[in-house]
Amino acid sequence: MKTGLLHVAEDRGGDARLDAAVQLARAFDLHLTGAQAAPLSAYAMADPFGGVYPSVKLFTEHEKRQDATRAAVEARLRDEGVAFDWLRGAGSPATVLLDQSRLSDVIILSHLESDEGGWDAELDLVGDVAVHSRAPILSVPYDNGALDLEGTALVAWNASFEAAQALRFAVPLLSRAARVQIVTIGDDASEFPAAGAAAYLSHHGIQSELLSVPRGELSVGEELLNVIIDSRSSFAVLGAYGHSRIRERILGGVTREMLLRSPKPLLLAH
Repeated sequence: MKTGLLHVAEDRGGDARLDAAVQLARAFDLHLTGAQAAPLSAYAMADPFGGVYPSVKLFTEHEKRQDATRAAVEARLRDEGVAFDWLRGAGSPATVLLDQSRLSDVIILSHLESDEGGWDAELDLVGDVAVHSRAPILSVPYDNGALDLEGTALVAWNASFEAAQALRFAVPLLSRAARVQIVTIGDDASEFPAAGAAAYLSHHGIQSELLSVPRGELSVGEELLNVIIDSRSSFAVLGAYGHSRIRERILGGVTREMLLRSPKPLLLAH
């Protein structure tokens, strides 16, 4: 893990993302690319007849805000001794991040951590990028970018391709953890049981423990959140959107539950 793509924007999760990015950069001698997006919606105006046109005033104001944010982020990265470069692309944040992620080892985003439920643009962004990117997503709670790589790491295992992808991407992080737990919720009588995941990690010199949690009345997402809290995990690794995002938005799902309520960083891959 040597290159990271950091989403930089004027939103409530910006400071947490930057904190996490700095910690990753220190741990892995990571080169960061700060990515800013300039979506049309930031400087478009509507007229009474239903037309939409760009506003020079709004565009100028948007650029000034982005310039100020860039200056603050660059100052922090210089103070921390982090190597970085910069890009600013036209289009939605998801489009810009995906376009620039081809040679990134990790993309740093943020999630909600709220008991109020609901959905917002930040979570839509994580979903868009996670589903279409070939790089893993490190999503941190919007108000807490602390990233303890030497604590307990939790790997959620359900034998899916998504879980396997996340596990492979997580090897650099898991190799630094003091303790790795592979957790299954309910029956693990699959063709690729958790023991296979543990064997895979052992080939990379990573020892892990198996934790089987009986499926009770709670959802899988709720059970997993309880394990994260009870085990005092520092971060969790899981496959993203084994079901479609539309299905999860309507009926619920593990990824949605975790992005809405996880108090810890999540390493996600689809």
